[in-house]
Amino acid sequence: MNLKNKKVIITGATGGIGNSLVKKFTDNGSIVLATGTKEEKLNNLKNKFSNIYIEKFNLAEHKNIESFIEDASNKLGGIDVLVNNAALGGFIHAFEKFPTDEWDQMMNANVRGPFLLVKEALGLLTTAANSDAHASVVNIVSVDGIRVAMDNDWAYGAGKAALIQLTRQWAATQGNNHGKEDGRNITFNAIAPGPFPGMLDHYLETEEGRAAVGAVTVSGRVGDPVDIGAACVYLSSRAGSYVTGSTIPVDGGLLVGRRANS
Repeated sequence: MNLKNKKVIITGATGGIGNSLVKKFTDNGSIVLATGTKEEKLNNLKNKFSNIYIEKFNLAEHKNIESFIEDASNKLGGIDVLVNNAALGGFIHAFEKFPTDEWDQMMNANVRGPFLLVKEALGLLTTAANSDAHASVVNIVSVDGIRVAMDNDWAYGAGKAALIQLTRQWAATQGNNHGKEDGRNITFNAIAPGPFPGMLDHYLETEEGRAAVGAVTVSGRVGDPVDIGAACVYLSSRAGSYVTGSTIPVDGGLLVGRRANS
């Protein structure tokens, strides 16, 4: 898919899915700015993909978002695609003991952060889009924003469900506006990963664990980060320009499997 010279921001780019996103976009000719919170991991990413820009950026530090978007646009020469991949997870507590500060941390990073990024980037995305080529926002969410999340995973699933609803609302109100002159040629979509490495590493360390995780998907396997990268590139390309307001599960059939419906 031709994304040559498209200017792309990818947040949370230093993990497995983030690496795959960077690779897929650079393989298709895009100019990428990748963010992360750890300088060593960002430098390792730069060593793998020498033609990208990197920037240390913490999505939870909202006071920096305006300056981050301005700096990113100056480096890239504009913004065609924003991929909200950065997220905070791992806070698991019984409901009655769930710490309020951890709830707030999750919502700040996983809902408020993407909300503010889109808000600050909207003007630049509008400028980049034209009648021949759309601009794109892709939010990486989770199947836990669609189904009932696992026991005691209160904040993560709720935050991802909120981002799915924001995706729909952005598409309905900030995109093409039914083809009217005041519409913007911007698509807003979400990708909902199922079980992937990095999310379930403690299960995937053993053959039994890998088999158990694979058993809950129709495909019978754990996801490969390239699966997410390919879906994101599709949504950002001409091939995906007629898709907006959608949440695409990339979950190996987890949501339609027998266990999901039992």
